[in-house]
Amino acid sequence: MSQLSIRCLESTADFLAIREQWNDLLNRSQCNTIFMSWEWQYTWWQNLSEKRSLAIFVIHDGDQLIALAPMAMRPPDFARLVPFKALEILGAGNVGSDYLSIIVREGFENQALSMLGSRLMSNNSVIEFSNTERSSGIMTMAALKMQKNGCQTFRHTQSFSPYIDLSSHTWSSYIAPKAARFNKKYRRLKKEFDVRLVQTESEEKRGEDLDILIGLHLKRWDGRGGSNAFDSENLRKFHHAFTALALEKKWLRLFTLWLDDRPAASVYGFFYQNTYYYYQAGFDPSYSQFSVGYLAVGLIIQQAFEEGAKEFDMLRGEEEYKYTWANNEREIVRLSIFPPSLKGYLCARTMEVRKSIKYIVNRRANSGSSARHQAAS
Repeated sequence: MSQLSIRCLESTADFLAIREQWNDLLNRSQCNTIFMSWEWQYTWWQNLSEKRSLAIFVIHDGDQLIALAPMAMRPPDFARLVPFKALEILGAGNVGSDYLSIIVREGFENQALSMLGSRLMSNNSVIEFSNTERSSGIMTMAALKMQKNGCQTFRHTQSFSPYIDLSSHTWSSYIAPKAARFNKKYRRLKKEFDVRLVQTESEEKRGEDLDILIGLHLKRWDGRGGSNAFDSENLRKFHHAFTALALEKKWLRLFTLWLDDRPAASVYGFFYQNTYYYYQAGFDPSYSQFSVGYLAVGLIIQQAFEEGAKEFDMLRGEEEYKYTWANNEREIVRLSIFPPSLKGYLCARTMEVRKSIKYIVNRRANSGSSARHQAAS
């Protein structure tokens, strides 16, 4: 007979202690991505949790862990016009965690999500699941169960994640439509420089190579409005800490493209569960005439084929260059859930007002930009 129990872990010590159980559960779930690994989530908590309070809900069937909802209570954020607390999934923010999810052991989805939904509703809190995949069966089921209990649920599209299905191709068949352009550019590069693509394989080089990537990324975006990918000390600490863990686990895929003795481009990603994740990149604009960014991405896709990856995921972001390579995409959404109470009603209305204000501000900004463009032309 099933003996389900649920409790909430609220201390960093408890988070640290659950590492082996967490990853074992993840391996037996439908959401086994690098962003749901204990290593990513714990490193995020240590470096980017800010003023949140930990709330990891764990469900056991007897002694067996069957579900885990890694969450935290976020305080009100008046600067963002969000004047209420909310329970949100760990990994949120601009660090770029995609495919966030509740983790459930396969075969226990119905029981676990029913119990979790009841517990979350008892808190009478707004719940936010950001950066989740729209087609996720687990997250869809969780939302439906909350809806049946009277909650209001809203889905908002955040972005799309382009990806390449490698399973039906070889590198030769995949690159064939692009081969003339790619090979011509690569031959030109090798004619002008001594070209080396070097993978980071030691802890001694990891920190140095990551700093090269960060420097090239910031150099690329300098003068183009900047980038928030590495714009804080805490973000940089996060990446230094996680890349150390990822290197130890053999997940890290950090490559530097050297031209003669200068780093011209760098690609930072991971290889996890048959998927190559293209996480971040940078290149020196002084080499832009040689298309070093384009070539670096192509060389990493070739590397993914050579390592036997089934998918090359370019992750969230609709930049044009990603669609040069990708042939599919996934929709990334924010799922907001409001409890069936006066508090829930008021919070939902507040978010509607916030959305209207943002729409007006963005419309005016776009109108101003258009007017300036017309005046300039």
